[in-house]
Amino acid sequence: MHIGGTDFDKQLSLQGLMPLFGYGSRMKSGAYMPTSHHMNLATWHTINSVYSQKSTLALGSMRYDIEDTGGIDRLFKLIEQRAGHWLAMEVEETKIQLTHADSRHVPLDRIEPGLSVELSRALFESSIDALLERVRGSVTQLLNNANVSVAQVDTVFFTGGSSGIPALRNSVSAMLPNARHVEGNIFGSIGSGLAIEAMKRYGAMN
Repeated sequence: MHIGGTDFDKQLSLQGLMPLFGYGSRMKSGAYMPTSHHMNLATWHTINSVYSQKSTLALGSMRYDIEDTGGIDRLFKLIEQRAGHWLAMEVEETKIQLTHADSRHVPLDRIEPGLSVELSRALFESSIDALLERVRGSVTQLLNNANVSVAQVDTVFFTGGSSGIPALRNSVSAMLPNARHVEGNIFGSIGSGLAIEAMKRYGAMN
């Protein structure tokens, strides 16, 4: 299983910011607006695809069928400014701030004067619940594969930026109540571990 920081960013973006840009809007038919553009904007490595001519033409034809065009019009402004990565960085900064704050005010005047949103830790935790369930499932599978009981786990090593997310820490801690917590270098220990393993396998590099 691979779940990284950008997966948490994506869910926060979709639930907290993308509704301002038409995510969840209704078409005149009653159906929801297609979500592919918002999914791409919320995913770091696909943001540039939203700027393509094909994408903007599809949005343009869709606009006439949307009940409330306010969101899609903001989406057009964002695309015109190629501000997708700027927005993604605001989402990432919000995720970081919510590790120790209950909320963060996000100004979006770049897109529209006076536009802003208040994003709460409660909303963030709700948005990542499915990811946390996958983490719990992986922990359970790992213990089963190793034939180790929950009671036998005496240490949990937290490392990587996402390990600072309170909901993630609490979720894992609740599964392993007997384990003490050991803190790694939040940004460097994974790279250090890979370097040590590479040294063991391949020796020193000249």
